[in-house]
This record gives sequence, C-alpha cells and structure tokens, in this order.
Amino acid sequence: MTDSNLYALLIGVNCYLPHRLSDGTYYDNLQGAVNDVNAVENFLTINLKVPESHIFKLTASNPNPVLKEPVEPPEQLPTYANMVAKFKEITEIGQPGDRIYIHYSGHGGRTITAYPEIKGESGVDESLVPTDIGQLDESGQPVNCYLRDLELALLLKQMENKGLIVTVVFDSCHSGGATRGEAKVRGTDTLDKMPQKIDSLVASREELLDNWRSLRQGTRGESNLHLGFLPQPKDYVFLAACSPSEKAFEDGFRCGEEKRRHGALTYWLLDSLQQDYVGLTYKDIYDRIRAKIQSQFSQQNPMLLGEFDRTVFGSDRTAVTQFLSVQKINPAKQQVNINAGIATGIRKGATFAIYPLGSRDFSQTDTRLALAEVVEYDSTVAVCKLEPIEGQREVALGDPVILLAPPPALVRQVCLFHQEQATADEMALSQMPPNKLTPEIYSKQTQALESLKNAFYVYGKGWIKWTDSQSAQAISSDDEEIDYLLCINNQEEYEICDTAGVPYKNINSTVKVNELKASKKITKRLIHLSKYKAVQELYNSASPLLDKLQVKWLGKLYDYAEGIDPPPEQLKKFQPLDDPLNPTIQEGEWIFLEIINLHSHPLRVAILELQSDWAIEQSWPKPDKQGYEEFSPGVANRKVAAFCPQLPEGYQEGVDIVKVFATLGEAELRGLALPALDSPMVARPGYRGYSGSDPLSQVAEAIAQDKPQDRRLNAAYSYREWVVKQFTVRVKKD
Repeated sequence: MTDSNLYALLIGVNCYLPHRLSDGTYYDNLQGAVNDVNAVENFLTINLKVPESHIFKLTASNPNPVLKEPVEPPEQLPTYANMVAKFKEITEIGQPGDRIYIHYSGHGGRTITAYPEIKGESGVDESLVPTDIGQLDESGQPVNCYLRDLELALLLKQMENKGLIVTVVFDSCHSGGATRGEAKVRGTDTLDKMPQKIDSLVASREELLDNWRSLRQGTRGESNLHLGFLPQPKDYVFLAACSPSEKAFEDGFRCGEEKRRHGALTYWLLDSLQQDYVGLTYKDIYDRIRAKIQSQFSQQNPMLLGEFDRTVFGSDRTAVTQFLSVQKINPAKQQVNINAGIATGIRKGATFAIYPLGSRDFSQTDTRLALAEVVEYDSTVAVCKLEPIEGQREVALGDPVILLAPPPALVRQVCLFHQEQATADEMALSQMPPNKLTPEIYSKQTQALESLKNAFYVYGKGWIKWTDSQSAQAISSDDEEIDYLLCINNQEEYEICDTAGVPYKNINSTVKVNELKASKKITKRLIHLSKYKAVQELYNSASPLLDKLQVKWLGKLYDYAEGIDPPPEQLKKFQPLDDPLNPTIQEGEWIFLEIINLHSHPLRVAILELQSDWAIEQSWPKPDKQGYEEFSPGVANRKVAAFCPQLPEGYQEGVDIVKVFATLGEAELRGLALPALDSPMVARPGYRGYSGSDPLSQVAEAIAQDKPQDRRLNAAYSYREWVVKQFTVRVKKD
C-alpha cells in the first residue's frame, strides 16, 4: 500500500566547496552524510512505499578526485538557495494533515548573529551549513552563507500554520574536535566571525524578526537546549543528534557485507525503525537510540523535543502499518526467504517473527508462528533458519514478518589501538593531536599493549574479545564491531575509549603502564563495563506491554522527608522540571516518577538506576525488602517512585539512567547490581539467584553470570512479556 500523504526532504552534505572561517579553519568534508539520506530514502520507498515523487533530495557527494567538486548537477546540490527552495516547495505541495519528514546530515555551524537587534551584538546564530558556505559579495570579497536559526524558525512555522505534521531530524552538531580512529565529528568549535551574507531568501528581515519575537514570547524563559528556533510543541517532533555543547559522530557501521560511513543518530534511528515500530511513539524509539549511541559514543546524548508521544510516522488520524512477508519455503532445510536484504538494512544474525496472514496487531506475541534468523542475504532477499513455535500452524507463503530488536551483546570487542609517533612539528604544538605519541612513549607502546593479551585470556572469563589493529583503516575493515579502543597516552597511562577514541570521563583512577597488576586491573574494568552496557542496552520494542506501561517524570521537590512526609502518591504539587525527558536537578533534590499499569493483568515492576560511577542498583523497591512491586491495573492504582540521586565522591556533575522494568512474571533483577568501578563485588541485597521461567529474569540472570553463557542473550529476550522504559536525570552540585 502506497503512503500517499507522507513527504520527505532529505539533505546530505559530504562536500563543502572552498571556504575559510574567521580563524583560518574550515568545515572538513564528511563521508557518511550522503549515505545517511540515501539509506533514509531506501527505508521510505521500500518499507513505507512512499512514492519517489514525494521525496525531495539534495546531496553533495565526496569531491571528484580530479575536479574536487561534487558529482551532482547544480540543481541537486544542497546550496543555500536550493535548501530554501525545497523547504518552500514541500510546504506548498503538502496539504493540511499531510506528514512531512525532514532529515539533515552534515555540519552544524555557529556564527556571530546577523540579527543583533534581537540577540545583541555578541549574540550567536546556530545554523545548518550548505555546500556553498563560501561565497563572494558584490565587491568580490569572501563572505560565508548559512541557513540560520531565524530562517529555519520561519520555515517550520509556515509548515505548522498550514496544518502539516512535521518530523525533523538533524544529524549534526555545533561542537568539534579531533578524534582517534575513524570516527569524525559533524561540527567545529569555531565561532565564525567572517562577514556574512545578510539578505535572506526565506523572507524579509522584518518577517524573520517578527516571527522570532513571537516564538520567544511564547516560551517560558530561555531554553537551555539552545533550540530557540523551534515553534511551539504543536504538530512537530524534533530529534537532534546531541545537545548543543556535545559532539555528533559519524563512523563505519556494518551494512550487509561491508561497513559504510553513517552518522550515529541516523544509523541507530534506521536500525530501530527496521524493528517492529508500528504503534510505537517517538519516545519509545528515542529510548533505544539513546542507549545504543551512548554505549558507543559516551559523549553524545541525542535530544528529543516536541510531540514525543506521537506515533512514529503517524498522526492523530493516520497510523501506517507496513511489514515484510515470507516469499519462499524450503521444508527440507527448515528455511524461508523473506523480501528483505541489504537495501533494507538487514544483516546476518537478524531475527524476525512470523505471524499468520491477516495479522494487524503485531504486539500479540502469542499468535506468532515462528522465529527466523538470517543466515544468508543479498540485495533484496534474506534466507532465514526457521524456528517453529510449538503448538502453532506451519508457516505459509505470504505470512507477514516483523524484524525484532536484536538483544545486546554480552561479549564485547576491544581494539588494542596503536597510535602514531608525533613529528617534530606536532610536538612543537601547544597541544599534540590525540592520536600521536612522543618518541619515548611510542617506543613503549607495543610492549604495553602486548601485556594485555595474556591478561584477557587469564582474567577475561570470556567477556572480552580483542583485535590488535595497527591503524584506523584496519579497524574499519574488521568483521567485528568495535566496542572499545584501548591505548596508552603520553603520561604512560592506559586509556579506555569509546569507539570515537574519546576517553571515558568518569573513569577517574588512572592506571600506569608499569603499575603492578595493571593489565589485570584493566581487564576487570572491561568486564565491568561490558556488564554495565548490556544492562544499559536492554530494550524490547516487540513487547505487547510497551503501550500498557505509562511512565513519566512528575516534577521535583527540594524539601521532602521520605517516611515522614505523605507518600509520593498523595503529593499534589511539584516544582517543574527544565526538560520532561532529561531533567537536571541539584544534588539533594528529590525527583518523582509516575508509573501506571494499563494492562488487563497485574504487572511486576522494578527500577534500576545506572549511576555515573558505573554502579547499578535496584532503587525501587528497596532490594533488601522485595524484588518487585506488583501493580494492579488502572489509573487509580498508580504508583509514584521518589528518588534523591547522590553524586559519587569527587564528582561535580553526573548523569544517572533510570530503567523501569515491567513483566507478567517474577521480575528478579537484583542480580544485575554492580558496585562502583574498581570496587569489590559484594553480596547483592536480597539476591539468591534465579531458576524460574520468567523471560526477563532469565535475561537478567544471563548478564549476572560470572562467565557469559552465550555471545548474545537467549531467545527469551526477543519475544516474551516484558518491557522497559528509560529516562535520564542530570545531577549537579549546589
């Protein structure tokens, strides 16, 4: 079925034509932005059946090796003029109630404001960076051209005024910096002070200023997200790659038989949409995206604003249902062919659920006929090993197929990263590049990394696989996805880094290369991080409970005495939060989470808190008293959990992840508790092991084991009756 009222504007900028910023730097060419929008286009046309005539695409591919220019014709380039024209064209074509999807992949920029009368002389414009950023004015002098926040504000407001239902995804950032490995930042730290092209093609100066003033009057104070160009939260969803002060990365990701460059936000967004997203909200999808990105790039926190409870690719009157189907059956080999391949993002090991023909509610897991795991694939077809479900009929041609969310990995891949020796010129710099070592340290690098290999074997207990790469190119071509880079720095210390080569900030105690038992200590840290990240990534998009468990932050209180003041359910007034999804509070303040069971049966609920010092504890109910709290159905039986997060000693700020688990079973999650990093493991309060049949508890037990039983969690992860909702809270010192 063709989705005839969905339109898309896709903009991907790899190539930036010659230009200079005010400090002499420039926007580096990217490699993954065009891949991003091409992959989004494939998803829209193949999965959602969006007509090609409804997709407007502007791309600037990598420079031609000879001409040093994009290969696209001028009318298809994401120039400033073309970007504005396509925004206006899609607004003109769309009719009230139509859905508009806007996706930008490329650099974000910050520049001295062109509108000082409302932002002040030192104000800053946040912008998208077109491929023709560098231009000449009428006198032949260089000027820079951006698509600025005031212009974007009016373009989006015009869509809202027409009654269009808008989703905006920006895979870019306004920060920059060098990285180790192949990951690249989509932004720069430079505040551009070059002369600017002032005349806007969006509207007159007066229209832009009037619209901006009206938007600012409608907001309650200044946004701490620096996204003031957004209209009020009505008929739009905005997903940003990171907060304003953070970096957005692109890297190599496994796509079929090869690795391709993608923005982390775009890759995990598409990966999540390949799951059974029908009926999910943007908040549900965001939870998974955020967990996946943070497990890979620790300093990138995607942001979600607007109508985050809106159904993905849906509206108040329309919900789109699309699925794959069984195309061929081979009973002798217990295999089926499914009409999905590289073009739809499928890869080896992906798991599908097969339903009876005519199914519409894919949350009903008890109607599934079989599971199917991909063993071979080409561009359009996936060959899958069939795992029939006992008591169900045989799979038939045409039966609908839904991709399930893959379980998190238990065994993690570590790359022993060899850095380069710094040149004399690099050593003379005030700060050497992060992937360079002084000659003295460089001479000790190989021995320091070699000493870890035996430790991984002796102390790793099966939790760690390693690869020894002599270059970033070797990393990008490896068959395994890298979870951590491990290297040494110029202080002769080991560093555990995320896949962008950024050291984890909250690993505070350094380990010297020549320290006694250094390799053992590093190995134990990696095991701890592997368990932590397995819990962090727990998510189940296929659960029938997903829309039955309602959870939200209610607010905060500074003066609250647990056990003395009324129970949280009886409190009537709370102080408002600065962000309903990712609030910030001061240490000592209490924050309150409302939980409602809309299922027809009681749910068993437990809450885990993943803390900034890598500790995990069951924070509600108290683990020494009980393993879970049972919720009866209905709003009248709502519960409110109260938290007073504390910062670890020596921390000025930290981010805690709050995961709310619900199951129809027994909910034994206390085995997932971890002490702070480098602290000895102690008896987990109330935990006596688990030997029952509840799938969620089986998943928890697999992670809690001393040795991983399998590289991935068992099949119970994918298709049983449990669900998790995830939130974060940033805690700061007074």
